[in-house]
Amino acid sequence: MPTETQEHSATTHHLTTISNWLRPGTNEGASFEIARLTDDLFTSSFLGGGDCSLFTPSGARGKVKSQESSAYLLDPGAGPPKSFPFDMGLDLNSGKVTLSWTFPGASPQTASFGLEYSKTVARPEGKNLLFSGEPGSDDAVYTLSIILL
Repeated sequence: MPTETQEHSATTHHLTTISNWLRPGTNEGASFEIARLTDDLFTSSFLGGGDCSLFTPSGARGKVKSQESSAYLLDPGAGPPKSFPFDMGLDLNSGKVTLSWTFPGASPQTASFGLEYSKTVARPEGKNLLFSGEPGSDDAVYTLSIILL
């Protein structure tokens, strides 16, 4: 079982990996997938993703922002999921994620949470880095996957 120091070190290492991958003139880019799970699967949980190649140098590792991101909210009547846009920002220096979204017909919402590295999976399309969300600003549980293309 890794210690908290080892977990922090692994998280820092993999945030640096993302930063090095996305620095201008290095590689193709990155995509992401995020899951938000709450006590109500049909009204406040969602699954989404998109491109997160917008890199801004800042501090030691920089910041990443999503573009063209969509999320999906399940329909309790077994109909098609409802789609809505959302934004994701990741501060690679602090490991903090910020989200903003508006469910169909609802008011805008925001949330933030920290990251803890979980696992790396090598895929033909790229390296997939999986992070779990540390306690955040709301009652949801989060996972974030960054796919280095």
